[in-house]
Amino acid sequence: MPGVPDDCGGRAIAELIPIPFASLVRRMRREVGANQAIFDLPVRKWFVPDNRLDLGAVHGGRRAATPVGPAAGPHTQLAQNIVLAWLAGGRIVELKTVQVNDRLTIPRPCIHVPNVGLNVEWSQELLVEESAREYAKAAFLIEILKATGVFGVMEDVDPVQFDTVFDISVGYDLEGIRSAKITGFLDTLRDPGPLYEDLRRELVGDLAEYRELQPRTPLADSVTLSTFHGCPAEQIEAIGRYLLEHRGLHTIIKLNPTLLGFDRVRHLLHEELGYHQFALERDAFEQDLRYDACLEILRRLRDVADACGKTLGAKFTNTLVVRNAPDVFPTQTDPYMYLSGPPLHVISMTLMQHLREDLGFEFPVSFSAGIDAKNFANAVACGMVPVTTCTDLLRQGGFGRLPPYVRSLARDMERLGVTSREAYVLAFGGHGVDAVQAALAFADGGTAIWEREQDRLDVCARERPDELPDVLRALGRAGGFDPDALVRRATWQAGRLNGRAIVAALRDQPRYRASANAKAPRRIESTLALYDCINCDLCIAACPNDAIFAYDVEPVDVVTELARAEGERVVWERGGGFVVREAHQLAVFEGACNECSNCEVYCPEHGAPFEVKERVFGTLGDFERCHWLDGFCRDGGVLHARLDGRTVRLALPKDGSQATIRGDGLEMHCTWPAIAVVKGGLTVPDTGFDTALLWRMRTVWQGIFNASRPNSVNAAGES
Repeated sequence: MPGVPDDCGGRAIAELIPIPFASLVRRMRREVGANQAIFDLPVRKWFVPDNRLDLGAVHGGRRAATPVGPAAGPHTQLAQNIVLAWLAGGRIVELKTVQVNDRLTIPRPCIHVPNVGLNVEWSQELLVEESAREYAKAAFLIEILKATGVFGVMEDVDPVQFDTVFDISVGYDLEGIRSAKITGFLDTLRDPGPLYEDLRRELVGDLAEYRELQPRTPLADSVTLSTFHGCPAEQIEAIGRYLLEHRGLHTIIKLNPTLLGFDRVRHLLHEELGYHQFALERDAFEQDLRYDACLEILRRLRDVADACGKTLGAKFTNTLVVRNAPDVFPTQTDPYMYLSGPPLHVISMTLMQHLREDLGFEFPVSFSAGIDAKNFANAVACGMVPVTTCTDLLRQGGFGRLPPYVRSLARDMERLGVTSREAYVLAFGGHGVDAVQAALAFADGGTAIWEREQDRLDVCARERPDELPDVLRALGRAGGFDPDALVRRATWQAGRLNGRAIVAALRDQPRYRASANAKAPRRIESTLALYDCINCDLCIAACPNDAIFAYDVEPVDVVTELARAEGERVVWERGGGFVVREAHQLAVFEGACNECSNCEVYCPEHGAPFEVKERVFGTLGDFERCHWLDGFCRDGGVLHARLDGRTVRLALPKDGSQATIRGDGLEMHCTWPAIAVVKGGLTVPDTGFDTALLWRMRTVWQGIFNASRPNSVNAAGES
């Protein structure tokens, strides 16, 4: 990481800077036509729904077209991240967790996913009000995508396949959640109208056609509570009660894997799976919520939720606390780091099944721990909604890894001869009839219906499993029950029964063991350079924020001149030259880069793309504020640059024939675009000025700021 100050203007370094709404809209529209992509995700990697399948699920009282989405984390903090997840098939979006302390200094790196996943605990990088605006921007952008049939690419898709649910995530203690800042945030997402109106004011000129669209209100009315490790049991219960009774939100309690207990987790992690490199601390387990207390909290809060007419659920799970490894997070002052990926999947699925068996009632369950394309369908078969993912999307391929999740579910549905997610859960393990009986028994008069209809239901489950949910709905309507609630309850029952076999088989699967997850991404004996790396583009997909992008340049190999001031004379010598061999190059948009270092993990060369590649800023204010970083910013017809610590300005006249570059002790006039210095030079003694920097500025001006290929700084198509 470059040598930089600890903070900038009271805010953490590597500050995320949201992109203006209008710029995002213009870029989406231009990029589809120019590149067949949106935010660098190619059309071929989008999820295109199959109208013949109903993968829909209900979460927090709302319908989502698929049961999958990004987990609260790095993929859901900026509007463009959320759009990328949506394009890839995510229809339940767990928004990034917010808390009252939104001025944190995050250690860098903050995530590390060479095989299993590791992260630091605190991760909020936007102010709370910025988060609310980003989520409103994302909702509006998705509404535009829906209204345009994603700009014609999906015009034949049934609109119900676009149904999307946003889930709020808040932490970490009662005092913070009851603060004016967080209650204001919750109220804003319940009533985002003023935010939508503010965004509409940006939709002018060529964007005016989208002004009358109506994004969904409330933006979200369900919340997942993410408490800190060691949060007292009574506080967790008090927060849950507050969210249900005073905020009127469907509430999910995110549980920690420590609930399984130190000895059982150690046995699974070390003895059965072989991850001896991750040390567990008994104190971290003993400070956390205990299993029996958790059961009692959920039972009491269920009664509160019923009284409020809301739902209460549990999410499995948070990451697993392990001892910090200084070689992974050298700047982390916390003695712990947090484990995710394959080992967490086994631990969390074990906890999920254990708790559901012991709880004594069925209720909504969501899941996010080591989910990937190979285990997603089984997780859905456990009746869980949503099934979200984070670590897997940080691997090679990024958001493009998500569509195979849904395709794997579709293949398994075809195997069972069903066309809906509900029928799939009921048919998966052959427990459909038992689940229907249990669901009917829960309703007044349901037992009589079961006794009368059990033979017909049994035949339907065995011979026509795709019809079972609709048959159950019809019985519910005839009996005066909520038909959809009856089917949901049956899928919860079937999911728990399916989970017995699914979870029991996990520990015997080699893919979850340490030996299968020890290989790091490929490295070659080459050092990453400013230009002309191997151009694999792995860093583009590895960045959850779409901070790294490709651009096209004209290859060039020129002799340059070095100017040195000697007294009042300028002496010209042969310079170091300037060479760009490949047309395809990479750059970093500073406002979307938080220096998490995931791009470095997946770069085959030695080096970090976010440190080495050209850096561009969205505004002159951003460029000036981050004075320690080299990079470029366009302000009208002027290109501002900080190169090797020297700040200069390149001004281009409208006729484009000659350019002027100015800086401290520097003024030169040169021909353009074929660069040759006409006059001027240095006015103070220094180490000299190589015209290679002029060629570098020319490359960035033409290839990034003034290019036809859309990116984060040329969305308006300036020329």
